Amino acid sequence: MRVDIEKQALRYINSLPEKDRRIVKQRLMRLEDPYTAPDVELLQNVHCRMHIARTYTAFFDVVPGGVVNVLRVMTIEEAHKRYKRFGR
Repeated sequence: MRVDIEKQALRYINSLPEKDRRIVKQRLMRLEDPYTAPDVELLQNVHCRMHIARTYTAFFDVVPGGVVNVLRVMTIEEAHKRYKRFGR
């Protein structure tokens, strides 16, 4: 599958320190096969999330046609505050 990253998510990733940026990008590339990627969870509202290095969370959708669309990337703490566990 192809991994597309929304502009807002990409801006956030590019603002991270170099080491974190490298780790996040490497983990997001594992979404080329989202069904075997580690730390992925299907949420009730059809979105998925991936925890990255116990520090960041990525929210994404698997779109028909072989595309994984990364919607947002943020710290785990921000994700819990903003989304109240994102539909759980």
